[in-house]
Amino acid sequence: MSQDTPRAIILKAIRLQETPRHPVALLSGGIWTLNRHGLSLEEALTAGGERTAEIIADTAYLLRSDIVWTGSGYHNLAIRALGGQILFRRKGAPDVKEPLLKEASGTGGLDLGRLEEDPGIQALRDTTRRLAREVGERILVGSSAWGPFTYAGLLYGVERLMRNIYKDKAAVHAVLAFAAELSYHYLAPFVAAGAGLISVADPTASGDMISRRQFEEFVLPYQSQVIRRIKARGAETLVHICGDVTDRLDLIPVTGAGILSVDYKVDLARAAAALQGKLAFAGNMNPVEVMQNADPAGVAAACRACIQDAGPGSSHILMPGCDIPPGVPLENIRAMVDTAWERA
Repeated sequence: MSQDTPRAIILKAIRLQETPRHPVALLSGGIWTLNRHGLSLEEALTAGGERTAEIIADTAYLLRSDIVWTGSGYHNLAIRALGGQILFRRKGAPDVKEPLLKEASGTGGLDLGRLEEDPGIQALRDTTRRLAREVGERILVGSSAWGPFTYAGLLYGVERLMRNIYKDKAAVHAVLAFAAELSYHYLAPFVAAGAGLISVADPTASGDMISRRQFEEFVLPYQSQVIRRIKARGAETLVHICGDVTDRLDLIPVTGAGILSVDYKVDLARAAAALQGKLAFAGNMNPVEVMQNADPAGVAAACRACIQDAGPGSSHILMPGCDIPPGVPLENIRAMVDTAWERA
């Protein structure tokens, strides 16, 4: 077995280099990790950075994941910091109660400096610093936020955003320009705190929601802007888009991201054909039907199928197709990791 660290293996995959075994990681997993220790996301914010970092680090070693995530599930804290209202749940991520903007011009009254005043965001950055000191040399520390199109929907209302794609493009672009600044200004301090991988998750940009043409006009420029600026700060980047993005796989390398994480709706063989030699790609076991509801043997079989579909020599990282629900059994995650490690 190679002596490469998990961090080194992921970085080799991102750089399209041969890896000594198949890379493997959860995508996010913050809710699962904290709930397993009896904490809701809201309670974890007041548990202290030292305690939260300890929980996340211990879980990473238990699972043998090549990436450890901090801040996952908390993306809507950025909306709260700007004056919006969010609703925490015992299990799951907090919801935004209602759009913050009545008109696109309202972005002029939103102060990004308030991100620095939110106690929850400060707690997450503290956890990131501690986790990076604890495990960062061995395991790649990741953090995440929504991408511009998804933040735009939360700020402006998804229904209004979709309607104005046709009726008022100028308003949509104005909100997106602010949302790109929000995404970057939320994420950049996590890089400074020690996160070496930044995930930009843009589920509202799914092929289930908008067309390829709309993706090119309203998503690609703003997503690329955020990724380019994050990379300039020295972090690697990952894009995750839920749903079927098969018709836009060839566009994702334009963003400059190092990894594309795909949902279970995307055929990995088609992803490999579109992305090989351009960027690493990750996925894509169904988080519910496979990771939660199957037994360990079923998980292992699904993982082997993913690895086979990705093809030999591909820069594929074995991951669930999205964040896992809190009910996923530990044994199923171990089955996923063991299957990847068999490919050494």
